[in-house]
Amino acid sequence: MFLFGIWHNYLYLPLLNTLIYLYNGVADGSLAGAVIVLTLLLRFVMLPLTIISERSKDKYAKIEGQMEKLSEQFKNDPVERKERIRRLFKANHVNYWAKSFMLSVQGLVLILLYQVFIGGFNAPKLRELYPGIMRPDYINTQFFSFDIAVRDWKWAAAVGLLLFLEIRFANSKKKGKPDASDAMYSFGFPFLTFLALYALPMVKSLFILTSMLFSLMISFLKWLKHKAGEALS
Repeated sequence: MFLFGIWHNYLYLPLLNTLIYLYNGVADGSLAGAVIVLTLLLRFVMLPLTIISERSKDKYAKIEGQMEKLSEQFKNDPVERKERIRRLFKANHVNYWAKSFMLSVQGLVLILLYQVFIGGFNAPKLRELYPGIMRPDYINTQFFSFDIAVRDWKWAAAVGLLLFLEIRFANSKKKGKPDASDAMYSFGFPFLTFLALYALPMVKSLFILTSMLFSLMISFLKWLKHKAGEALS
């Protein structure tokens, strides 16, 4: 009961009220717009962690060859291999805590969004709005010709396809040819993601797709900065 109170009062209610606040304001009566704005605000708040994660990704790419050598050298000693790789990460300041934290926060928001959308936005749910939040007479869940409160395979497929392209692009930058596990992951993970999202309301796909596009924008700006640096050097 205590944990439920923390979840309901400090996680669920703030998210519900934030969505309705955005719905009444900047989203101009569009719940899909409120979800998009919420996602972008979340990513902007976590921008310092995104920068740390991107820098760690660059450092990881530089030591990938050394990791392969260690994996080959200690292939019969997994404990020593793990320890050597850990030391290599530490020496080159590579860490994934920032990315792990970001994924955890986004996963938490996904769960809360699911709870918010369960049963629709009925009167009892809207009675839980804070005093300063205006209760709308009607909740518009339409996004162009789609309803974000119901399942839609097209949006789930869009997330799966973008995820597939990201993985394939990442594999193409690896040294050496991708092995069977890389190929299985590049097809399997996007397909399982598609299945999971298709079983859920479209709002989940909208949230993830917005976050992924934000990440692509960061990568594009990073690429532009790299190219500008090359031009000046």
